[in-house]
Amino acid sequence: MNNYGSLVDLLIKDEMLGNPQHERVLHLGETPEYLRKHAGFPELTLAIKGNVIGKAHFDHGVTTSMLKKLPRIICNPKSVFYPADPKHLGTVVVLTFEFKGHSPIIVPIRHNVQIGRNQRYNLVSSVYGKGGPDPERKWKADNLLIWEP
Repeated sequence: MNNYGSLVDLLIKDEMLGNPQHERVLHLGETPEYLRKHAGFPELTLAIKGNVIGKAHFDHGVTTSMLKKLPRIICNPKSVFYPADPKHLGTVVVLTFEFKGHSPIIVPIRHNVQIGRNQRYNLVSSVYGKGGPDPERKWKADNLLIWEP
């Protein structure tokens, strides 16, 4: 198992034991080219914080195995959209091929986020199943599509 997968296991276990590591930063790898080329993301490490792992798992029901595959899932998206809410400047929404029940898993990612004094990341801000009507069709109709392979 890779380091990221082991850390996901440890974070979830620690949170279950009442010792959450919300500020821990897990590296997912380099920011994929599609985000740099089509969404203007800088060449920074792609990362996720422990609190996002915990919330995705415990609040949104995303399985541990899916969270452990997150680096691969992000590298092979179905499409990328601007967020529907204009307050989320600097964020894109990655629509994945994965599902939680009948809901597609989406991964909002913010670009160029400072964590600590000197470190900047492109940061996964959430992972969840997008319920309701087909978001892809609505987002395309609303001209929010940035890129699809």
